[in-house]
Amino acid sequence: MNLEKLKYFVDLVNTSSFTKTGLKNHIAQTSVSQQIRSLENYFDVKLIDRNVTPIEPTVAGKLLYKEALKVLQQYSLLEEKMNDYKTGQKKIRIEYTSIIDLNFLIQLTEELKNETELTFDLEKVQLKDVSAGLKDGLYDLAISFDSEFEDEKLLQTLPLYQGTYSALVGKDHPLYKKDSISSSELYQYPLVMLSPETIGKSYHLMLKHAQEDGFVPEIKKTTDDIETEIFLLRTQQLVGFFPDNYPLPTSHTDLKLLPIKDTNHKFKIVFAYRKDFVRSLLSQVIKMSRSIKL
Repeated sequence: MNLEKLKYFVDLVNTSSFTKTGLKNHIAQTSVSQQIRSLENYFDVKLIDRNVTPIEPTVAGKLLYKEALKVLQQYSLLEEKMNDYKTGQKKIRIEYTSIIDLNFLIQLTEELKNETELTFDLEKVQLKDVSAGLKDGLYDLAISFDSEFEDEKLLQTLPLYQGTYSALVGKDHPLYKKDSISSSELYQYPLVMLSPETIGKSYHLMLKHAQEDGFVPEIKKTTDDIETEIFLLRTQQLVGFFPDNYPLPTSHTDLKLLPIKDTNHKFKIVFAYRKDFVRSLLSQVIKMSRSIKL
């Protein structure tokens, strides 16, 4: 079995179409079909259900898809590292999860601007995946909320910023005219949150903090991205949780960030890295980051 077959399979699952997979890889549809059949023969299981429209992976296919993504990503990283070695390029691979993280990375870049040979390779990932990216060696560093690195003994964290969550509401919400709110005022209204499939441990931590405040929140809707969450806040009378330093665009004048008094909804932004992956170049970056605050 070769990696090309795995790539065809991943593309097929993503597109749900033999034709689109063929076009994407510049091969005939029949060739894609042959390659998938070859994979099924190799593993001796059915990977694609061809009796539904659009086609979709079987249970075995979903398992292969998940693992194939890891294999392809690891191989891509291998090629990249070997090329970096050949060209003598100094590169730090950093994963981040939000616009807040980018504000810090801009400052870090400024600190290292005299390092002409040093480059950053940045990639945005979902919050739930950020710790796995470090543990699997796909990235050198991560910047994100500390909740995602809790109980990860392989990882080390460096605090950058500590803050409190605020309530974000639209102009039609009853709370919009206030400058701050209490926890009891907050929980009188239904909430919208990013889904646990998107933010992982942070979702359950929010529920825990609400219980510590003495309330059971009414989560009316969950979404998979910030853009949809903000749309719902602007169009429906819902409340969202956002970090107190979240940079709302100046065009969003119909939204208001309200501090929550006496709440347990706190967070930290941290730098994270594998304890056993600290080589000299990475140590230099970590040392400089200690002087930078969000």
